[in-house]
Amino acid sequence: MTEHYLAICAIFRNEAPYLAEWVAFHQLLGVEHFFLYDNNSNDDYAAVLQPFIEAGTVTVHQWPVPFHEKAQRKAYAHCLKSVRHSVRWLAFIDVDEFLFAPRDDTLAKALPDYESWPGVVVHWQNYGSSGRQLHSREPVIERFPWRARSNWVRNRKVKSIVDPSRTTAPLGVHHFEYADGARAVDETKREVRIKPRSRYKKRLKPWYGKLGPLLQYIDPYSAANVDSKVISVERLRINHYPVKSHQEFLGKTAYKKEKRRYEDVDYFAYHDRNEIYDPVIHRYLPALHQRLQSLVDIESRA
Repeated sequence: MTEHYLAICAIFRNEAPYLAEWVAFHQLLGVEHFFLYDNNSNDDYAAVLQPFIEAGTVTVHQWPVPFHEKAQRKAYAHCLKSVRHSVRWLAFIDVDEFLFAPRDDTLAKALPDYESWPGVVVHWQNYGSSGRQLHSREPVIERFPWRARSNWVRNRKVKSIVDPSRTTAPLGVHHFEYADGARAVDETKREVRIKPRSRYKKRLKPWYGKLGPLLQYIDPYSAANVDSKVISVERLRINHYPVKSHQEFLGKTAYKKEKRRYEDVDYFAYHDRNEIYDPVIHRYLPALHQRLQSLVDIESRA
């Protein structure tokens, strides 16, 4: 018998300003436990997570593996092995991703429809900066209501929710290998195959910065991907906030000591797409604000 119906595994570094919102949001969606891997943070994340740890909903693992040595993939493998028989569904997402079920109150209501398969993949909807230059204290899901077109090439990317008992290993950070050669499905229950990165992608990298408007049809940051070009997010959806405000993006790249570029392709400019006003996730804001305020009250009484 499993201990939790739905849990999340994530790796993070210096995400203290966002962790409380991210955990509280997914609690609203029915996530019962969070297995978090701290990858050399030097901010005050421990104080932020302490109320959740004391409540028994968050487990933090120290994970000092250098990120370039496949730290995320190794963390996922460790988590998968650790919870294989105690969790029915395990979602692998990042702290800038918010997983929800647009037609259901909770993910726990949507996921039973997929129990015949070992995993279900969920598409992104990528949100830009909404024209914001500076960081502010409002929740991420409130500050950035503008996103890219639904069929934008980056929205073909998926993250996985898996049955740990039928999942053998991560193939990367987006896809997994399942027992007996089984395949995951998308939200339409179509089995998906993993399409490897094109062998021409590396050769084309020097040209990306010269493609101008044509670059919107090319994903310079993608490796493997699912084989379907159909992007459906009616039952399961991930709102992805890869850049947030320009100030926040610059802070994130500064601590990583890296430039998020492929040749002349600027990561912020490429992802700062604000064509569609889509505040669908705002339906959760009243309950989210209430939860966050309760955390403030707890901290003030401590």
